[in-house]
Amino acid sequence: MNCNFYQIGGFQPHIQWWQAGRGWSDDKKLVEDIAGRNSPLWPHNGEPIELVLGIKRTGTSHLLLSERQVRDMIRAYRQPFPRRSIHALEFESLSPIYLHSKEEFEQIFGRLKIKHIKGRTPWDNSQENKAFSTSECHPERGAFEHGRLFYHILGGKGRIDPGKFNLHDLSWADGVKIYSFAISLRSPDTRPSQDRINHPIALDCGLAQATLDLSYCEASAIHYIFYNHRMLGAGSPKLPFEHGETEELDDVTISARLRDFFSPHIHEGSKGGSKPIVLLVHNEVVSMNMLKNCGVDTSSWKSGLRDLLNFSALQDHRNDHRRRDGPRYRDDRNRRQSSNGRTERSRSPRPSTSGSQLRYDSPPSRRTSFAPVYVVDIKPHYTALIQTTTASESVTAIAGPLGLDLVDIKGWCAGNDAVTMFKIWHAMVSGPSINEQRELRIKNRDPKMRAAMIAATNLVTPRNDSDFDPTTITLPTQEAINHDDSDYGESSNSDD
Repeated sequence: MNCNFYQIGGFQPHIQWWQAGRGWSDDKKLVEDIAGRNSPLWPHNGEPIELVLGIKRTGTSHLLLSERQVRDMIRAYRQPFPRRSIHALEFESLSPIYLHSKEEFEQIFGRLKIKHIKGRTPWDNSQENKAFSTSECHPERGAFEHGRLFYHILGGKGRIDPGKFNLHDLSWADGVKIYSFAISLRSPDTRPSQDRINHPIALDCGLAQATLDLSYCEASAIHYIFYNHRMLGAGSPKLPFEHGETEELDDVTISARLRDFFSPHIHEGSKGGSKPIVLLVHNEVVSMNMLKNCGVDTSSWKSGLRDLLNFSALQDHRNDHRRRDGPRYRDDRNRRQSSNGRTERSRSPRPSTSGSQLRYDSPPSRRTSFAPVYVVDIKPHYTALIQTTTASESVTAIAGPLGLDLVDIKGWCAGNDAVTMFKIWHAMVSGPSINEQRELRIKNRDPKMRAAMIAATNLVTPRNDSDFDPTTITLPTQEAINHDDSDYGESSNSDD
């Protein structure tokens, strides 16, 4: 299976068919060829065009064509095969982008457009990537797209092609279970910060189960109030549990109930005999410490969906090849050659002849077991989408800006929060890509929320080189936000 991709548009694209000379690009023709009426990328069954969104570890976004799509375009437009490509393993995440019209592609493409400034070294100063064009890592953006890919695998009605997204093993998909775990913390808690993190004091906890399309399973929610701590929530009132009966129990009993709930999955998972659980939480560190303090063994659990989707193994596979192709490996290979008087044959991949790109000839081996639980923290998913930590300190605080129909009542009930988590995650992962969602939510928010999101977009960490020009970062006007015209097809060169 060939997992090379070809970047279109953006910074240093691989496909140069639309170059009009002197670094200029005929963007109108590019848009027409990719998503116009006669594009060879339109499926015959009336489905939308499926492109691939690749997000790197730094958080930058890249529009990609698969090799099959490139070959289709070569046949249609009689163009040469691109000389450069990028392998799937170079990305933190790969996820689908669906185009229903040329106009949709215009908007996505326009946000990746580079502004060339005369006399300055080019860099990725596109609207989409300028905040991430540093050496800083932003894996939370890839984690958001892992959620979208997971959702499309389970609820995409067979639309997604696993091989296109470098998914070599989906044996977990038939039988995976989705749960949520929520807690309400003591408020106020005047203990030192580290104590609050390592030894959280919970007023209550909730558990719930969802179907594979993230709908709440009726009668699955459980709500326990810690009898010993019931008077420590003076900061806000206790709310009624809307999905069943509440039980008030002591710490020891609730801890035993939680161990009983998770133990079967942990035990079977260690033997490779069960399908994994995806567990939604809000604030993973505190939630995991809470479960550990209750005696739940979380040592074999994994954070996020990266490992479940096999991106972790793929990255290890990539790093192994890089180590083998590094100077130390080559020196060792040369020593073996000189000592034996002949070159030993190695099955390891060798560097590609095209530049510094590496060639990966075989995927990692198929897994025989999975972690028992994969923990998904909805809080960083939300902050990655909104690009601000404002109003993310509770489940209900996140639900409001996402447009969920929840009564804005101050109070606590972890049982209700456990169910609300499914609605929050569904609202994020069932929608378009993180970049497209952000644009849509900017336009649909009230003025204060919209201004905060726009301001967060433009809080760019300056690059460590002299070519960074902060004057190129502009704050969109209210008129531009409401109108949202794409700048595709316009000249991106500037003499400023």
